[in-house]
Amino acid sequence: MAHPVFTGARARFFINEKPIGYCAGVSGEEAIDYNPVETLEFLEVREHIPVAYRASLSAAFFRLINSPLKQYRGNQLEDAGGMSIFPKFNNILTSGAMSATINNTRPSANTETGEPGAMIIAKFTDVRAASKTFDVSSRGIVTENCSFVAIRQMDESEIDI
Repeated sequence: MAHPVFTGARARFFINEKPIGYCAGVSGEEAIDYNPVETLEFLEVREHIPVAYRASLSAAFFRLINSPLKQYRGNQLEDAGGMSIFPKFNNILTSGAMSATINNTRPSANTETGEPGAMIIAKFTDVRAASKTFDVSSRGIVTENCSFVAIRQMDESEIDI
């Protein structure tokens, strides 16, 4: 039996449990930093010791007029309520952390094929915006690319439902 494949067409991106409907793409990363244990008398490294864990994500948002990332409203169907995805300058020190999830929007579970229903594929905790860029070209759709740092990233095997 084939395993169901997660696709971008089934993906939905949420920040603080609000759907971000105009997102062109999201990417995430988990990284473990290792330091080598190097000893006298041996040329080779004896072992690698984990010393840090890092999680990050980035997202490309379509630039909506009157809905900047500093006061994101979303669209008429899914109002994000003026959420601050990227903090305004005067709020950088007090902006607080967010949560972010990438969800599989597949409808209900199918017991015949074994396909799961809607579920969280990746969850990022204690997320903070770190940078944002944008590009305007003569014939292109404008996107704002925002990078985030996070304390932790979990996939569906680690998320308590």
